[in-house]
Amino acid sequence: MLVELTPADIPECMRIERLPGYEAFIGQWTAEEHGQEMASPAARYLGWRTDAGLTGFVIFQRYLDPVVRLRRIAVTEPGGGTGTRLLLAVIDWLFERNSAIAVDLHVRPANARAIKVYEREGFAMADPEDDNAETMILTRERRAQRKAAT
Repeated sequence: MLVELTPADIPECMRIERLPGYEAFIGQWTAEEHGQEMASPAARYLGWRTDAGLTGFVIFQRYLDPVVRLRRIAVTEPGGGTGTRLLLAVIDWLFERNSAIAVDLHVRPANARAIKVYEREGFAMADPEDDNAETMILTRERRAQRKAAT
């Protein structure tokens, strides 16, 4: 189930982002950094919670801008489908609650699995903002078209 996270969830976010394999693709913040980000009106933390606890989380940045940034997505069991469910749920959550025209993200070129998932779900390559990462974007219109087709 998708839930909005609180400061009490920060230790679980830190545990997940430190799982083996993530060090090459996502950042690892301190509790203080997560706390500062979570307190920002321009950020939102969402998580996927099951009976077993938090199994994934997302950080949105630039929440007040026309193009919201999906800053971080991490799940406890990559490759098991939780990441895709979380991705689609948070995008739907965003477009239902926010007037943003699009959501974008950075993905490292070496993260082929993530690129494949993002492309499959409608993200397209955009002009790069970072020499170390590709920028991908999903518009509100494209997401609505994909949902209508399913």
